[in-house]
Amino acid sequence: MRGYRYEALDGVRGIAAQAVLVSHALGMAYPHLEAPVAGVVEWVGRLSVMVFFSLSGFVIATSLSRLIAEDRGRFLVPYAVHRIARIWPPLILAIVVTFAVGAIGHAGLPLLTRTGDHYRLDLIAFLRGITLTFGPGDATFVIDRALWSLRQEVYLYGVAAFAALAIVRRGWVRFAAVALVVALVTITADRFFYLQSLALFSAGAGAALLGARLRPLTASSLVWPTTAIFLVLPLATVWDPGYVDALSDHRGLLAYQAALGLPLALCLLQLATEDGRATRFFAAWRGAASFSYTLYVIHVPVMTLLFSLRAFYGWVPGPVGTAVTLVVAIAVTEVVSFAAARLVERPRLFRALLFRLLGTPDRIPQPDVSGRSAASPSR
Repeated sequence: MRGYRYEALDGVRGIAAQAVLVSHALGMAYPHLEAPVAGVVEWVGRLSVMVFFSLSGFVIATSLSRLIAEDRGRFLVPYAVHRIARIWPPLILAIVVTFAVGAIGHAGLPLLTRTGDHYRLDLIAFLRGITLTFGPGDATFVIDRALWSLRQEVYLYGVAAFAALAIVRRGWVRFAAVALVVALVTITADRFFYLQSLALFSAGAGAALLGARLRPLTASSLVWPTTAIFLVLPLATVWDPGYVDALSDHRGLLAYQAALGLPLALCLLQLATEDGRATRFFAAWRGAASFSYTLYVIHVPVMTLLFSLRAFYGWVPGPVGTAVTLVVAIAVTEVVSFAAARLVERPRLFRALLFRLLGTPDRIPQPDVSGRSAASPSR
């Protein structure tokens, strides 16, 4: 487990973020897409988010393992500090951008949001946004719809921490940790995609923790072809006009999405341990991971503003104008995200500041000279 390489996994994360960006951009540029194109676009976006969940499980499991090895009894504080330093600076920026776009909408620009619902921009809505407790009616919920998966990922971080606590501690602490895990899973069991995200996350974590035992499976040349077949099977009914809704409503399809965590996790394990063509391909994309999280959390409000301006002012009308706007929106979002990430996607800096405020040393494992680290960011 200490020998995992993260260059290729970073490349997976970067490509997945780009796929989400393109799928959402296509949905905004062509809101009336019909089957099968609409289904393919929706599946690509959903699959990318599923990869995020599985990848997070893999990385969080290795990070927790090293923290526990360092100090079996006191790993929760450094774990929480690392997650906060990684997640919240870009999230706060995303909420600020969302509220700025929302303010422009209130000033008279009709925003082309997915639901078209009215939204709140008050202090309570802002606080709910940065704490991921937003709900229908808040600007965060209406304008930046991509944050639904971030809320679930933070939930998974909590489940992972309490599960680890239950494993390493005894007595009442173990009992309380188990009770918290059960409570979290029970409370969220009937909410959209929580059980599926937990299954995907757990598969990634299991692959990381059982890496040595699973190596014979990942050494097989059938891993990638088999996984590819599993990933395209849901497209068998993509010509059905109800396909997009079925991805979120049909119990069989939801169960299938949860089960995809197993082949995805094996692929991640192979990328982290082998040096084949797939590893080299994804490693070549690792640079895209440097701003992938910022891109993910701010791309929807940025593109919503751009497409709304074009619709309101009638810039470059017609099909050509739509295609041009699509390309420009993607390019502008990439540039804005890349620039913003230089300020907010700096977990080491924010982590050091938080540890200084707490008056404790930074105990998060650092990458060694080979570039390997179990504490690489999950997104």
